[in-house]
Amino acid sequence: MATFGDDFDQVAFKQAFDTQTDMEAYNRAQAVERAVGRVQNYVADLAIAGVKLADLTLSDDSHEAAAQRAFSTLAEAGVISRALSRRLKRAQQARILIEHTYVDVPAGSVHAAAILVHGTARDFLGRYRAWIEGYL
Repeated sequence: MATFGDDFDQVAFKQAFDTQTDMEAYNRAQAVERAVGRVQNYVADLAIAGVKLADLTLSDDSHEAAAQRAFSTLAEAGVISRALSRRLKRAQQARILIEHTYVDVPAGSVHAAAILVHGTARDFLGRYRAWIEGYL
């Protein structure tokens, strides 16, 4: 993200994401896109593993995937706030959108997802670490 300026400039990112001639810029944009998926996958895996390690009962919303249910469970247990749980669920949805509509996903969606995942991962990891240390 920093390669597109201190503010993660959306215009510069879109130009790089959409270019067909500047492969160096395009590769930097693709690295951001791949990082969004990887970081969100790590956060989801940590949430699921933490729920199991703490022997918490996974939220029973059958309409949600395991990661989203784990975020709800951690909120119910007081590990994270309900607001952070909602943001993490939105980040998970953004990751799914990027990975499953890869060819058609617009630069603006990837840019927004990168900002969301970056912020939610940072907020989640601090709270999660303080909580999970008691189980290790």
